[in-house]
Amino acid sequence: MSYFLPERNALFLHIPRTGGTWVGHSIDVAGIPIQNWGRVCEMYRPRKHTILSHYRPDLLSKVKWIFSFVRRPCEYYVTNWRFTTRSVVTRPEKMKNTVFNGKNSAAINEAVNRWKPNFDEWLDEMLEEEPAWVTRWFERFVGPHRGEFCHFIGRTETLREDMNKVMKILDYEEEWKKASASIDEINHAKNQIRRDKAPRIELTGNQRVRIERSERVMLRRFFGRDTSSKRIYRNMKGEPT
Repeated sequence: MSYFLPERNALFLHIPRTGGTWVGHSIDVAGIPIQNWGRVCEMYRPRKHTILSHYRPDLLSKVKWIFSFVRRPCEYYVTNWRFTTRSVVTRPEKMKNTVFNGKNSAAINEAVNRWKPNFDEWLDEMLEEEPAWVTRWFERFVGPHRGEFCHFIGRTETLREDMNKVMKILDYEEEWKKASASIDEINHAKNQIRRDKAPRIELTGNQRVRIERSERVMLRRFFGRDTSSKRIYRNMKGEPT
């Protein structure tokens, strides 16, 4: 789901598998008003992890500041395959009827549509048929290079550190600090149970090289030496920084 912070007119665009559930839960634990916007779109629109252009105009008119998170591609390929594999095990009929048969308008994720039970076969097909998939997928949420929809784009790898920056920008630093201990204690037991329902994957060196070659554009953009410390793309007034 994506989340709206009405007191600051801020929208968190939740890219799947980037730590967004933790972000939403932590904001709520901090006592900051938050609204779930993922299920207020028209019925023919994606109902989860909604991209910006799929929100109703009356909702978008409320948004003044947008933030999101991206993740390194090697880990992102693995977590997406494992998530789909868990879903096939825990809700096979739903996956068959709404995803694989194309009946769900939210099934715009090529990684899910091309899922195979064997990870190596799936990865080979993705790299062959869907080159730069993570780069293209992230751009649907955050926008292209120098045309970002977001004011702030953090990294899953530095999730807590980057959320500290977001809370400071939104003037929620005091509430966030007071809830720090509670945020640290957020229960991830449910996630552990979910992880146990999918095989653990260790990428080979060759697989990592192939993924990084395919996703070199997004790696340079978000994880290169010259961009490793960059997170802010626009100020609170929407002006480029």
